[in-house]
Amino acid sequence: MNVWAISDLHFSFARPEGRDRFADRWRDHAARIEAGWRATVGRDDLVLIPGDVSSARNHRELQPDLQRLERLPGRKVLAPGNHDGWWNDLAKVRAMLRPSLHAVDAAAVAIDGVVVAGARSLPVPHRDDPETPAARAAAARALAGLDEALREAAELRTDPAAPLILLWHHPPFDPHGRPGPWVERLRQGGVTHCLYGHLHTPTQWATAPAGLRDGVRYLCVAADALGFRPIRVAAV
Repeated sequence: MNVWAISDLHFSFARPEGRDRFADRWRDHAARIEAGWRATVGRDDLVLIPGDVSSARNHRELQPDLQRLERLPGRKVLAPGNHDGWWNDLAKVRAMLRPSLHAVDAAAVAIDGVVVAGARSLPVPHRDDPETPAARAAAARALAGLDEALREAAELRTDPAAPLILLWHHPPFDPHGRPGPWVERLRQGGVTHCLYGHLHTPTQWATAPAGLRDGVRYLCVAADALGFRPIRVAAV
């Protein structure tokens, strides 16, 4: 089984939006994602999507986007991003998913020996930003969600050599390479891969954390960074 990843799909079939207003490379991006997906992903493969799945505002608008994902090859695992405004309670999200779709949010799943964890992420605080009570509370929620996801992952990971892949939408390091408070949790939790997106300019991609750091392999899988084609992250 090949494990693929692509984030920031920004599907919007119920309420089409012209994402090419952000950059010309986004023109017809949904069709390009589907073409690249069908050219690479096999029926029994796994595709991981760490956030910004859909621009839908509610579950009703989301349905055409879920239908499109269901028709694509492979089994898919979704995690929330900052633009997934439709994503609320995990149980409600899971209840409406099609058979090939799975969701993780402060949770984990195991599929054919691969453990996938996911939690609602935050950007690394800017070093000059004041540490307000609201900011401390938001960071505490993000860490609590990550801790719960890693706890579930540890229970599911019967083979310590099996991949443990974390879906964490925001870059876990800041643009200067400073780690967020969650990075040490990943090392301690035995995470093998951390997949993130959110970055949408060549300058950001050039400085994004990539490669192996303290045993964790980091990779930016934003759709436009990948040329709107899933990238293979593991083979099991």
